[in-house]
Amino acid sequence: MARGKKDEYDHEYDHEYDHEYDVVVLGSGGAGLTAALSAAAAGATVQVFEKAETVGGTTAVSGGIAWIPAHNRCSERELTVADAMRYLRAQSFGSMDDELVETFVRTGPSMLDFVEKHSSLRFEIAAGFPDYQPELPGGQPAGGRSLSAAPFDLSQIGDWATRITAFPADWSNVGFDAETRARLHAAHADAENLCVAGTALIAGLLKGLLDIGVAPCTNARATELIVDAAGVAGVRIAGPERSIDVRARRGVILGTGGFEWDPLLVQAFLRGPMHGAVSPPNNTGDGLRMAMALGADLANMGEAWWVPIVQIPDDTIRGHQRSRSVRLERTRPRSIIVNQAGRRFVNEAGEYNSMAGAFHYLAPRGGYVNDRAWMVFDSDHLNRYGFLGIAPGAPVPDWFCESADLTELGAKTGIDAAGLARTIEQWNRNVAAGADPDFGRGSSAYDGYWGDERATTLAGKTLGPIETAPYYAVPICVGSMGTKGGPRTDQDGRVLHVNGQPIPGLFAAGNAMGGVTGRAYGGAGGTIGPAMVFGYRAGYAAATKKSVRV
Repeated sequence: MARGKKDEYDHEYDHEYDHEYDVVVLGSGGAGLTAALSAAAAGATVQVFEKAETVGGTTAVSGGIAWIPAHNRCSERELTVADAMRYLRAQSFGSMDDELVETFVRTGPSMLDFVEKHSSLRFEIAAGFPDYQPELPGGQPAGGRSLSAAPFDLSQIGDWATRITAFPADWSNVGFDAETRARLHAAHADAENLCVAGTALIAGLLKGLLDIGVAPCTNARATELIVDAAGVAGVRIAGPERSIDVRARRGVILGTGGFEWDPLLVQAFLRGPMHGAVSPPNNTGDGLRMAMALGADLANMGEAWWVPIVQIPDDTIRGHQRSRSVRLERTRPRSIIVNQAGRRFVNEAGEYNSMAGAFHYLAPRGGYVNDRAWMVFDSDHLNRYGFLGIAPGAPVPDWFCESADLTELGAKTGIDAAGLARTIEQWNRNVAAGADPDFGRGSSAYDGYWGDERATTLAGKTLGPIETAPYYAVPICVGSMGTKGGPRTDQDGRVLHVNGQPIPGLFAAGNAMGGVTGRAYGGAGGTIGPAMVFGYRAGYAAATKKSVRV
């Protein structure tokens, strides 16, 4: 404990602390663990505090992919900074901070090198995974910018193998669906204890920290930043038995995730409806509130990493209604999405983040006419692919609204049956012609990535008639994987006050900071890539008061 003395930087403080470190990191997702690794490698003493019982946050249940748009590991094509910037500008519609985005793009390669040097995490290019808007200027239809975490042997981290955040082993996940994860595991079926995707990313980073003596402290929620005359000096941590005050001699790094699980913050800030989060229910805006209490400026607060979701009756996680992301079901042939009038309003096979704009359409007299909506599919779809975890040939639940014809389907769902009939007639004509002139489904390289692998054409991977009774409908609405808004930062993750100056001693990374790419979502790993880059930069800056050289 310390009271009434000076630290090595000649800062006077008169506060009793239970523990002291150079750098304190709050949160143990990809941003937090990368920040901790960076600070420790730069010579700082570090401690990580995680509010949950397990480590990894949303990253752990994600696909474990980092989108790094201008690296030199792709032998098939050159990935330049200029192309990356053109591509992100084409998506962001003026909402991104060009200076911070270019910092992200240029720092990506050195972050990859650093992480692989100082941890057991290894990256490999996700072969053929296209950018999310690959036909835009600077886009990559053939992929190369998304890097997956290589499979990791969990036996290397001992008891921590069971202390990484995980969802139930079922069909839905934040990142990859159950089928994709099964294929990844099948490719390494002969290796015992092997994990993939987000688990592998977190395990690899965690191994690097454990090797240098940094073990995260779980069940430890940060509740208040402690400030002295020099700036942020520490943080109050609520533990299972009592609260402790922890001094951070060089800085506190917020890696606490977003605010998607806090209804009041969601209502106050997001630009449209957000009916549920597919992340673990820990992201309640803790870091945001602590930063706001110190006068932090805010950025990108209306945006989220949007995703279409389904909510199954009586399906809960830790006492909350569970929301599940939908990808395969809306992409594969013989299914469409319609509103209550029975009309299509979006490219169902498009990348999930951009679909929010269609759900958020606000009609002058009708309100949010596309929210909520319905996924409509026929028995051929169900028998070929299954649907939402229901295997082909298995009994279907009541909430699938099984119906002998479209009239009955309308009666069960409230969808206008005549409007739905007209939509399906038009859809089937377009499918027969091999194109979707209404919304362009099947025209982008991305549209076919999650479609029917047996099809021989891009359009064939996602277009198919809806013509075989019985028919089904499942409610669908817009949710999120996380929020994108938070404290505005500089290029090293320093949190900025509303007066434009850094708040001394306070840093942020990941979804706890204002998302630098604005509305843009570059590709698979578009959340984790920037999170790790700015975690890397923030950790180094906190430890050394210098910037990473790139």
